[in-house]
Amino acid sequence: MAGRLFCCWTPLWIILFLLNNVSTDPSSPSKYALHQTSANFEDAVQHCSPGVLTTIATQQEVDDILKLISDSVPLQGDFTFWVGLRKARNECVVLSQPLRGFRWTEDSSEESQVSRWEQEPVQTCTGVRCAALKGRFDGLTVRWGLIPVTCKNGYPFICKLKNEQTDVMSDVCQHPIIPGTRSLILDPDNSSWVQVECWSTVKLDLHCSGQPAMWRTLDGSPANFSTACLQCPHGFQKDVFGRCMDVDECANPDGAPCRQTCLNTEGSYRCVCSDADEKQHDEGSPSCQDQETVEDSGALSGILIPVLIAVVALVVLVVVVVVTVKCCLMRQSKKRAIKAAEKMAMKSKQEKDSFQTANEKTAT
Repeated sequence: MAGRLFCCWTPLWIILFLLNNVSTDPSSPSKYALHQTSANFEDAVQHCSPGVLTTIATQQEVDDILKLISDSVPLQGDFTFWVGLRKARNECVVLSQPLRGFRWTEDSSEESQVSRWEQEPVQTCTGVRCAALKGRFDGLTVRWGLIPVTCKNGYPFICKLKNEQTDVMSDVCQHPIIPGTRSLILDPDNSSWVQVECWSTVKLDLHCSGQPAMWRTLDGSPANFSTACLQCPHGFQKDVFGRCMDVDECANPDGAPCRQTCLNTEGSYRCVCSDADEKQHDEGSPSCQDQETVEDSGALSGILIPVLIAVVALVVLVVVVVVTVKCCLMRQSKKRAIKAAEKMAMKSKQEKDSFQTANEKTAT
């Protein structure tokens, strides 16, 4: 078993050399599309329609597929992709055959010039099983092999396109070249999506779709590369579809820019006031200034009257407090005077009684 695992190592530069020669060979018309969104086997089959999950039955197909993967995934690390290889429920695993009893979904054939399994399938005649391409880039070499897995697993997948699809995919959905682009960020889960970051701070999401396939904005409209990164005129800003939309200055959360009524206009705004006849005048006009003067006077009156009432109430309160305190002080002073007079009277009486007693004693 150990001898079967990744038994062959293919230098990456040899693969690239072969692909460069094959690209001009009319005997190799097949085109492929790599989808990095995970899906189960059946969903991947449906997504590839009208194409099919790819075969890797010839060395040419192996080279093409490895080149496609090397251009789409990091050159260090593992990768796993669905390919169009499946065993039906009523068929048996045959370890002596190149495909071990599995068949290509493209034409139900068992033919293959290349047979490389990383993990041998369990010898059984029950259950539906699928196969995936598993590999690793390691420096300048790439090693790969087939693994048997349950068809319900989720993996990215590789489609082989029909002849009518190849020109569309190769001529339209190539790497977009957009003037003013700062960077292009591919969606790690879907190679048909890309985010455009412009030097003008504009950001735009594009996806490759449609018939014919082309780069489109989120609303499905074809992307205009010549204007994608251009800034909008003053008073406009780009939405998620790349369109320049009017900015509503009157809805500014920091406050409206007008003293009275704000009217939004295309690319700008207008400050107005309304007279008694509901006729609108531009802010700053004599009519608006007179109205502002009246409004300011009314506003000032509305402020002064409550202030005056509050001042009068405060004065009354102070007077009441002063009078109350004064009355309390006068009562306390009167009480002290009465007590002092009573003490004086009592003292005089005591002195008088003492004097009489002394006289009586002398007379005796």
